[in-house]
Amino acid sequence: MSVIVCTRNRAKQLTTLLQCLGTQRDLEDLTWEIVIVDNNSEDNTKEVAYAFCEGSNLKVNYVLESKLGSSYARNSGILASKGTFLLFLDDDVLIPNDFISNALMGIQEFEEFDIFGFRILPDWHEVIKQPFWLTFGKPFNLIQSFLPVHDLGVEPLRYPNRITKNPISASFLAKKEVFEKTGPFREDLGVNKSGQCEDTEFFWYAMINRYKILYWPYATLYHTVNPDRLSVKYLHKWYFNLGKSLYLVKNTGRIFNLRKKPLVGIEGYVANKMPKIFRKVLLDIKIFNVSLFLWIKFICLILLLPLSILLVFINRSFFITTNIAKTLGEVKESLRNGSRASTTK
Repeated sequence: MSVIVCTRNRAKQLTTLLQCLGTQRDLEDLTWEIVIVDNNSEDNTKEVAYAFCEGSNLKVNYVLESKLGSSYARNSGILASKGTFLLFLDDDVLIPNDFISNALMGIQEFEEFDIFGFRILPDWHEVIKQPFWLTFGKPFNLIQSFLPVHDLGVEPLRYPNRITKNPISASFLAKKEVFEKTGPFREDLGVNKSGQCEDTEFFWYAMINRYKILYWPYATLYHTVNPDRLSVKYLHKWYFNLGKSLYLVKNTGRIFNLRKKPLVGIEGYVANKMPKIFRKVLLDIKIFNVSLFLWIKFICLILLLPLSILLVFINRSFFITTNIAKTLGEVKESLRNGSRASTTK
């Protein structure tokens, strides 16, 4: 197994994670390595990595990736890895000392699965007070998805399921052959690029290619909640970037080229389930390079904006405004891509 940790300017968090990896237990029968991918950090990340190498009997490989972006870093980690199984960990997660052994239980019990997502719970120790609008109680948990938390319960579930379509990349495990056959992460998506969805696009493309993905809750870890994320400004910026990224996933690249029409969401329903006449009217008619469907969606959300006041009382304070931000992101990316296409012609 190769444990791939991509990091940038988080030497302190990386130190803690490496300490967690150094105390993993019940791995006597596992040959494994740690691949640290330094995404051009400007702090003492390199020194932290080398200090761990010298003080540990584990096999550690330090890689420098100068191109900024989560996809570049992960792809470098994949190329540098020697394991049959690749375990990806964010640099700011906390793992119990039985995490890897519990993950191996899933691999052994469900050999037919190719990718495993894990149960990721929030670690609040840096947060003084949670915002009033943040809730994890079902069914009103629609606006907390911007936090790196992934809790689908305590029973294994196959993706897609009734709760979500895919795992998140804060921690997941995949057979290396999946990348060898489907290709790497898209490098125009993710942090320092579109903002998000390089993991989402990979998971969707893997499922299209009939790879099986399982939620394995018995390997549980914790993700530190950054207080800077708990602001209304960050919340709406996150959804804006989500809209931009989802537009690229659904309308460009290998998924779109394979299907030639949107895969998921309401657009996917229009394209795949409704008569062709509706697709032609709603998706093919463009106004300023933006589909008629997207304009209708945006206008409807604006009209519903007064309902935001009522939604405060059922813990959906920003449900409509975040969806407006997401749709604006889609509109902006649609305009940008339309302008780029016109210039190319």
